[in-house]
Amino acid sequence: MNEKIIVFTDLDGTLLDHSTYLYSDAEEALRLLKEKQVPLILCSSKTKDEIEVYREKLSINEPFISENGGAIFIPEQYKGLKCEFDKVYDDYLVIEIGSEYKTLVDALKQIKRNTGVNIKGIGEYTVDEVVELTGLNREEASLAQKRRYTLPFIINGGDEDVKNIKNEILSLSLNYTEGARFVHLMGANDKGKAVKILVDIFKKNYPDTRIITIGLGDSLNDLPMLEAVDKAFLVKKESGKYEKRIKVENLVYADGTGPVGWNKAILSLFNK
Repeated sequence: MNEKIIVFTDLDGTLLDHSTYLYSDAEEALRLLKEKQVPLILCSSKTKDEIEVYREKLSINEPFISENGGAIFIPEQYKGLKCEFDKVYDDYLVIEIGSEYKTLVDALKQIKRNTGVNIKGIGEYTVDEVVELTGLNREEASLAQKRRYTLPFIINGGDEDVKNIKNEILSLSLNYTEGARFVHLMGANDKGKAVKILVDIFKKNYPDTRIITIGLGDSLNDLPMLEAVDKAFLVKKESGKYEKRIKVENLVYADGTGPVGWNKAILSLFNK
């Protein structure tokens, strides 16, 4: 039986440096993936518009997963792949998993009223404020606000406030996760669900091929993705430490922060 390796990767703090958003330290491994024609699937909390910027920079045309598994975007005619989808948008077959953004905005307002905690969604900030919070440029910050399926927000409070917010989110049958800078309010989606759906599509389209999945991440929102793949790598966060709440069977701790660790992980994988 033939084998096909597919790599799923987080962006911020993993393939991209936490502060500079550069991936230059991972270029050796990126070239190797291209040489071996290994699909690199971006699986990020970023929006569709943000991810498209990096797909162009990286010169890749693979499917991708946006907003913590909120949706899967498969380019039309991508290798003749056949699958069920919810709509066609901007030349993509779109599989929608997350809740509508408006629903999440209304829920966040209710959570704020019910808890009295000072919380602020990404859409409530000006573009300049998002620039200051994230280190993105103005164009990138504007793209980060174009949410469709998740709502990043910031809690201005202590541990008890965070606990109350989380309890309120769960009481509304919604979910949350934590990224590098924001807490994310969302519906029933997560990166793992989206990865499983996409892998299932690959398996159905390549029935005579053994699909081997690799995942790389750094933050708590990457946990479902790392649980869903065959081999998971955790890179160090900007602090130089690993996210201690991520516990996955046979997890490999990459020796390095962000793209440095990412590069070493991919190179070690193929060297073996």
